[in-house]
Amino acid sequence: MSIRIRLIAGCMVFACLTIAFGFLAYTKQTASIAQMGLFYTDSVRPLTRITSSLTNINEVRSRLAGFLEVAGEETRRSPLSGRNLEDVLAAISEFRSQADEVLAADIPEPAARTLRDALYPARLVDSGYASLTHLTMVRELNKIALGLEKAARQMRSDLEERKDTAENALASTTVQNVVGLASVLLATIGFAFFLIRSIAGPVRRLADTAQAIAADEPGISLEAKGPSEVRRAMDALREVATSYEELKSTLHEKTNLLSGQIATQQDQLQAALDNMTQALCMLNGQKQLLLCNGVFAARFGEFEPLTPAKKFFTDPQLTAPLREHETDSHHMQTPEGVILDVKRRGMAGKGLLLTFEDITERERISQRLQHLAGHDGLTDLPNRRKFGEELDQLLRSARKPFAVAVIDIRNFKSINDTFGHPVGDALLRSCGDRMASLVDARASVARLGGDEFAIIAPQARSGVEADALGASIVEAFDQPFEIDGRRIFASASVGLVAHSPSGDDKDAINADIMLQNCDLALYKAKEERQGAYRIFQPAMRQKLKQRREMELDLQVALEQDQFELYYQPFVDIAENRVSGFEALLRWRHPEKGMISPGEFVPLAEETGLIERLGIWCVETACAEAASWPASMIISVNFSPVQFKSASLVADIDRALQTSGLAANRLQIEVTESLFLDESDEILKILSELRRRGLTISMDDFGTGYSSLGYLSRFPFDKIKIDQSFVRDLARSENMAIVRSVIGLSRALNMQVIAEGIETQGQMRALFNEGCREMQGYFFSRPQPKEELPATIAAITKRFTTDLAIEGPKERSRAA
Repeated sequence: MSIRIRLIAGCMVFACLTIAFGFLAYTKQTASIAQMGLFYTDSVRPLTRITSSLTNINEVRSRLAGFLEVAGEETRRSPLSGRNLEDVLAAISEFRSQADEVLAADIPEPAARTLRDALYPARLVDSGYASLTHLTMVRELNKIALGLEKAARQMRSDLEERKDTAENALASTTVQNVVGLASVLLATIGFAFFLIRSIAGPVRRLADTAQAIAADEPGISLEAKGPSEVRRAMDALREVATSYEELKSTLHEKTNLLSGQIATQQDQLQAALDNMTQALCMLNGQKQLLLCNGVFAARFGEFEPLTPAKKFFTDPQLTAPLREHETDSHHMQTPEGVILDVKRRGMAGKGLLLTFEDITERERISQRLQHLAGHDGLTDLPNRRKFGEELDQLLRSARKPFAVAVIDIRNFKSINDTFGHPVGDALLRSCGDRMASLVDARASVARLGGDEFAIIAPQARSGVEADALGASIVEAFDQPFEIDGRRIFASASVGLVAHSPSGDDKDAINADIMLQNCDLALYKAKEERQGAYRIFQPAMRQKLKQRREMELDLQVALEQDQFELYYQPFVDIAENRVSGFEALLRWRHPEKGMISPGEFVPLAEETGLIERLGIWCVETACAEAASWPASMIISVNFSPVQFKSASLVADIDRALQTSGLAANRLQIEVTESLFLDESDEILKILSELRRRGLTISMDDFGTGYSSLGYLSRFPFDKIKIDQSFVRDLARSENMAIVRSVIGLSRALNMQVIAEGIETQGQMRALFNEGCREMQGYFFSRPQPKEELPATIAAITKRFTTDLAIEGPKERSRAA
């Protein structure tokens, strides 16, 4: 029989016994409750009613008797009336009502007869009360009271009998319930004993067998007895024991195999540890050596496992405790000067893992990099960042006056271009050495960048001494430099600041402001002759303020369209026509009026606004020129800064496409300064523009140092003779230069144009030398676009007067 069937059978027997006991208890309890209800209805409540009526009759009788004791004889024999009559009638009425209710109940017959006898005088009183005297009423009430007392005694006797009967019935019910409960308990105990014998015993044997198998005890009995579930479990345990034996055999084989692999891996791990570049050791919680690698043994010596760490570590910091997984690191230096980076890691059981890496070379390189980060790679002088840090520190701590100077090598770029970069580099080193020789050991000489140097001079404690320092620097550059067997002359411009510390300005002034003040003084020195120095004056900052105001105004002008283009004509004297116009930028300030390009263009170049401004110029000029005759060109000046823009070619393409102007009608004018930096990239951009069909013209030709070199590297379409040569053609030198430029343009198959023509004589002289295209005030001043038709008409009319070329000789010479 299975455990399930046994449990179901036992539960059903137990349920039947419980239901039987419950039904028996319910029946007995119902009978007891019903008997108690009859006891109350037929005995207790009627007795309570009789007792209540007796109490009321006695109270009325007592009051009436008390009244008669004090009343006269006449009153005693007079009929009852008034309040006494009302009380008697009320008591009689209540008695009759309660008597009827009691008689309706199941009371003993003697008590019922006595109660009916007592009702007779009550009815007599109730029907004849008008003729009853006080004495008669007292007598009748006494009869009623005696009847009620007798009936009450009879009912109490019956109540006691019924009480005994109810108690006997309740006791019998209790005994029966106890017997039923005992039967249920005995059945439960029997059921439990049955389960223990038939289920718990086999299950316990099953558990003991499973524990024995788990403990690998020998001689285990696997006989299947008991319920079917136990037998099946025992069969499963038998299979488990068989599988266990097979698994144990397999595990034994794998354990032997893994032991060999672990031994191999330990050898490999030791080999890996020994091949580490870092020294490594592991300590247990007692600070004893557990393992180490070969690098550790080579550095600290060979030690057996469990050797105390104090045998090989002299620094107690190395064995300081760490929590598990906590790390720290520090540097230590050995007596031999080797710098080690020590990293420690906490392990379980207060153990430690330590590694030691030799970082001596890294530290040397780091120190070198730190030096390079603060020093110029060419001259080994402090750079701008290092110089600024030193100056800031001095400004915070200085209590005595000192001077700061910024020096600019005026002609360094031409020297560098002429003699080459190696000579230029050597010159910069010599300049640094020469400036260092002018100051004492407390001073600091730095190269700020390019050809700009700076000096902190604590020895210059007054304006006079700062003045003397500037003069000594300028005088030192009067002597030539010996560079690779060459005598090279270089001049210097110097800007100085004489600083007097005070408590009020320590927080207001810093290195940037000091260098800015030096630059203002340097700009002032550059405006004068080469080899000049100037000391900063507060008034110089006013120019800086004006410059900043103009910078802000430039941004506003771009946003509010305050710029205009004026146009100055190109006149072809040989063909008697206006061949085109040069677009010239003008700024009409709402408060300051017209501002010259010479004032705002350099600032726009410095601030980067020239790029937006240049795009606006070329777009506006192309849009205007699109409405001119196809024979006229438009020439636009481009700043060298614009050529640093990666989108320059795309911007020009967009301007041509938007306006519809043909590319061969747009002329780009550039100056020689464009080629001073990154000339290869510049030539690439110019070639790309020329490939699109644009005309490339070199403006101000002949004023630079390398004009002929640029002509050989890029074949310009046109050369513009600078007005400085045209202004005084009477000088033979200027005429020779003009004649050479014109001849050079013919040899290179380039067009030539002269600017700055102010007189008829200049026009004729240039034409006779072969220059046919000209530009200048003699023909027309720059005009707004609205005046161009009138300008063209006026020039065309003058071709028959002052612009006429007399004689075929002049025309043939120009041709």
